[in-house]
Amino acid sequence: MAKQITLYGVGTSRSSRCRWTLLELGLDFGYVDNSSLIGTSELKKMQPLGKLPAIVIDGESFFESTAICTYLCDLYPEKNLIAPVGTRQRALHEQWCSFALTEIEGYLWSSLKHKSVYPAEKRVAAILPVNAEEIIAGLAVLEDTLNTTPYLTGPSFSVTDIIVGFTVNWSRSAGHLEKFPVLSAYLERLHERELCTFKPN
Repeated sequence: MAKQITLYGVGTSRSSRCRWTLLELGLDFGYVDNSSLIGTSELKKMQPLGKLPAIVIDGESFFESTAICTYLCDLYPEKNLIAPVGTRQRALHEQWCSFALTEIEGYLWSSLKHKSVYPAEKRVAAILPVNAEEIIAGLAVLEDTLNTTPYLTGPSFSVTDIIVGFTVNWSRSAGHLEKFPVLSAYLERLHERELCTFKPN
């Protein structure tokens, strides 16, 4: 029986990971794109900090884009978008998702907040070059890895590439990808996929 799925997100934020995953899985779902939900008591019932994305699956809510994408793929293993638990490829999925979030994306988000999200009095300009060093170091690891494999868990596209690809795309938008030709080519392959939700304008 088909599950009732509603995704709550906004624009090209991390919710685009979840939309792309849902599309690749070929699932029917509702999508509520509404930034005015952020911080509301309504959204906090699904996401404790009132942030997007959040998803409701058969009446149960979940948050964090990586967790949502992974869970969706586990619900539909026949779609082959994620490796089975206990395999080397599944361990690589967990490894690269954790790496991208902690070693790259956290610094990207910190820089964005200190550039434009925080009020002027809260911004610390000195943190930007420090964050940039961390971002470049993380991207260099991905560059080396993707020099020997077309996708992060092996020869085939997987949800890992949706999750980490979003981080790489954000890095490009932030101006950090100029010296990484392998990552740039990898991102182009992702953009070429018909269902990609973060293609450049």
